[in-house]
Amino acid sequence: MYLDCRQKILVTLVLLPIITICEANGIYMAAFARNHILLYWLTHVFQWAILPIILMALLAKKASVFPKHYGLDTSALRWQSFIAETIAMFISAGLTFHWSTRLSWHLLDRPAGYFCFLDAYPADGAMRTIAWLYSSIAVGFVESIFFIGLPWLLYQNFQSRPSLQAFSALISVAFAAAHWEQGPHAMVGAFFFNVVACYWYFRIGTLWPVAAGHALIDLVAFAQL
Repeated sequence: MYLDCRQKILVTLVLLPIITICEANGIYMAAFARNHILLYWLTHVFQWAILPIILMALLAKKASVFPKHYGLDTSALRWQSFIAETIAMFISAGLTFHWSTRLSWHLLDRPAGYFCFLDAYPADGAMRTIAWLYSSIAVGFVESIFFIGLPWLLYQNFQSRPSLQAFSALISVAFAAAHWEQGPHAMVGAFFFNVVACYWYFRIGTLWPVAAGHALIDLVAFAQL
């Protein structure tokens, strides 16, 4: 999709709040988790569900940039291919994240993270299941949209010859930095995970299997912690 100058500005303004929040939330969310658990979850729902939906709606209304323009086109969605591509994303990106995280964990002498969001999960019961499902799906889709789909739409409108490799490296650095509070091993895993996610997005041309695969990986990872 071609973006005019006004649309480029609006897409940038929509991206900035989410990316800024992702880079900084380890600080204030850690404080909320330790002292105000209700405020933690209210903030979590706002920044991972309410705010992204508002920003996407504003982008559609004010800039005529719709989800289909950044990878969430439902018109050509086929269930058979969607399931197969989701499984491929789940296996390849999941294994990449697992092994790169484990390798860096050992190479970096088992560094400790500053804060793990799962520390704020309810201990057990139905509320833990709800928190597990909600956070996995919300994070999987929001991160896919704001760290792949929308940035790629913006990037290719600023480059006469957009490089898939350069974009994947740059946006994966930003994605890795957003996981700083979990420790350097998590940042390494996040970087390589997002590189694989970008590969699948460019290969299949839709964000649905990427986001769904991301959510499944989070479901497995969160269930083990």
